[in-house]
Amino acid sequence: MSELSAPAQRQATAAQLRRMAKARPYVPLHEVRRAYNLPGDEEMSTRISTPTGDAWIGLPEREAKIVEQLVREGELALVFDEMPRARIVVGFHGLSLHA
Repeated sequence: MSELSAPAQRQATAAQLRRMAKARPYVPLHEVRRAYNLPGDEEMSTRISTPTGDAWIGLPEREAKIVEQLVREGELALVFDEMPRARIVVGFHGLSLHA
């Protein structure tokens, strides 16, 4: 009897997240987790620093730090939960560098 194995976790890169953000007006975090088979749910969160203060994002630390870097470089803008007890990221979108 063979064991069923879980799909292998892939790692997202900055270029992949940047392309994902530019391809649509809004990217919910659950789509990022699904696309790269990343663990995470409402119970998992990683603290990231943003220009307006710390926030919590439901991604593993590696991918959270990539999002943090892209925000710092002005390539992503974060979308926050509207009724937070803490600043919770629910998605992101790309920013045009050429206004």
